[in-house]
Amino acid sequence: MTGEYRNTIDEKGRLMIPPKIREQLGSYTDLYLTKSTDGSLWLYTKEDFNALNREVNYGPLAVFNKKARLIDMMVISPAREVELDKTGRLSIPQILREFAGLEPKSECVILGSMSKVEIISARKYDEMMIQYKDMLSDLGDELSIQRMGQ
Repeated sequence: MTGEYRNTIDEKGRLMIPPKIREQLGSYTDLYLTKSTDGSLWLYTKEDFNALNREVNYGPLAVFNKKARLIDMMVISPAREVELDKTGRLSIPQILREFAGLEPKSECVILGSMSKVEIISARKYDEMMIQYKDMLSDLGDELSIQRMGQ
C-alpha cells in the first residue's frame, strides 16, 4: 500500500479512508487497528496482522523474550478488529484515538506503508517532517552502507 492523504476525523470519531487505500486494502472486513511504536495508529489486513503476530509471538521461546513481550503488550494486544462502513469510513475506538491524539474534527494523515496503513495526527506528522527533513539523506546513506555490508 502506498500514498499520502489528509482527511478529518468526524465528530463521531470516524475517518474516511481514501478510495486508493481502500482498493489496496481489499476487503473492508478483517482489518486490525492498533497502536504504533511512535504515537500513531497502524491499520493492517488480517493476513498482515497475523504475520506480524507470528513474528512477535511464535519464535523460539518468544514468551521469554523481553522485547517480544513488550511489542506484544504494546502493539499486538491493544489491536481491535475493525471494518470500514459502506461509505469507506473507519470508526476509530476512543482509546486508540486518545493514544494517537486524534480529536474529533482534527486533521490527520493517512499513509500507505506497504504492509500497513499509518494514521497520524496532521500536526504531529508536520512536526516530524520538519524535525527529520535534514536527516533523510543521512538515513539513506546509513541504510545503503548496511545493505552493502550484507
